This record gives sequence, structure tokens and C-alpha cells, in this order.
Amino acid sequence: MRAFFGLEPNAETKLAIEAWRNQAFPQLLAPVPAVNFHITLAFLGDITAEQFHSLTRLVDKMPKIAAFDVSLNHLGYWSKPKAFWLGCEKTATEHLSLVAETNKLAQVAGLRLQQQHYTAHLTLARKCKTKPGIFSATADFQWRANEFHLFASKPSEQGVYYPIQQSWPLG
Repeated sequence: MRAFFGLEPNAETKLAIEAWRNQAFPQLLAPVPAVNFHITLAFLGDITAEQFHSLTRLVDKMPKIAAFDVSLNHLGYWSKPKAFWLGCEKTATEHLSLVAETNKLAQVAGLRLQQQHYTAHLTLARKCKTKPGIFSATADFQWRANEFHLFASKPSEQGVYYPIQQSWPLG
């Protein structure tokens, strides 16, 4: 199973982001459905059932990290994956601590993660051959992250979807 640790905005925030994106950027060819909106903490790749159980046991013993506010207020574009995203201009310290902890636990569980600079972001659209033109659109979406999740990445006829496999509260 392909998996990742992540945060999920509440339903109200997802719908608000989707409505804003559709109005501000109607030209996007492959918008991500609101149901798939998330912020990845640690991409795990393919994991075995044993690694899944190991990860869940390790997270259960992880030190509690306080709940925090997520503020999505910065637009970005990556040309290599052709992704247009909405990110955090300033990422909360607790958010970064959660990223560090989930990455550490993945390594303890025997997973080799790609080491790269972390940018908290929610993908708005994929397959963008060029940076969307109206970068002056302002965004400011906030929600309180009270929990984090272990998601699976599953293919379907409608595209990939991300069912939550397990959730943990933030302290």
C-alpha cells in the first residue's frame, strides 16, 4: 500500500478552498477534487502490512504535539511535478515538529524517505504545463489541526483517492 502521514482540512475549509480556486483559476485542466485536499507530513511510499503496524505502534508512543493553526496564504508552482499549490507563508513550530517526528518514526520502521526541504502545501491542481497566470489572487484559509492521519493512496477509475487508515489526536 502507498501511504503518507498528513493533515486534512475540515470540510468547510475544503469547500471554501475549492470554490475560491474554481473562481480565481477557472482555466486549470486537472484541478484536485476537494475530497483529496491534504497537507503531506511524510510521504512513505509503498509500505508492507508489517511496516503499517509498526508505524501505528510507534505513533501511539510518540510524544504529544500540541494542536496548531494552519494558515494557507501563499501560492506556489513546481515545474517538475507540474503542480500548482496553496501553502503556508509561515509554518507553525508544532507543524514542523510533527513533520520531524513522523519522518523519524518512518525511519525507525525501516522506511527510507527522500530527504528534501519541507514545504507545507495543499495541491490545487496537477498537470499544469506552466505557472497559472493570475498569481495576484489572494488566499487566506485557516483551520485548527487537532489530529493527523495515516492515509493510503489508492487508484480508481476516477483517479487517485486518499482514504484515512488511522488518526491520532494532537495534544
